[in-house]
Amino acid sequence: MAASLVQLKKKLKKAIDPDFLFLEPSEMVVTGELRDVVKMGLRDIRYDIGPFVTLVDGPSFAFHWEERPKLLLGHIQNADRVAISRVDIIDKKQVEHIREILHGACNNFLLLSLQNSSSIDELVQHILLMAQED
Repeated sequence: MAASLVQLKKKLKKAIDPDFLFLEPSEMVVTGELRDVVKMGLRDIRYDIGPFVTLVDGPSFAFHWEERPKLLLGHIQNADRVAISRVDIIDKKQVEHIREILHGACNNFLLLSLQNSSSIDELVQHILLMAQED
């Protein structure tokens, strides 16, 4: 998988040289591994690596936590920002429960709502700010 991603990045860089490239890995790839893979190929092509944002689906969190807690923690650890999505369709107690469980792995959560786009704007601003810092 790593070699395929490196080859794809090289092709994209040479063919269209995008300003931004967002990667959404399968749920089986943890953030630390993705960070390592993204760094591969930097000697052949130059690009900046932006922030790593992990999305945690609010409504299905309990299921994923019960089924694969280590994998879920692997997604959260090494992330620059963790966003809990669809918080407007779960109650506030569930959101706080998610935050309590994940507190040791991350303390900086962003709550994403289907109804309120301001949290998406905040996430985009965070991404742009981190890109400027590099």
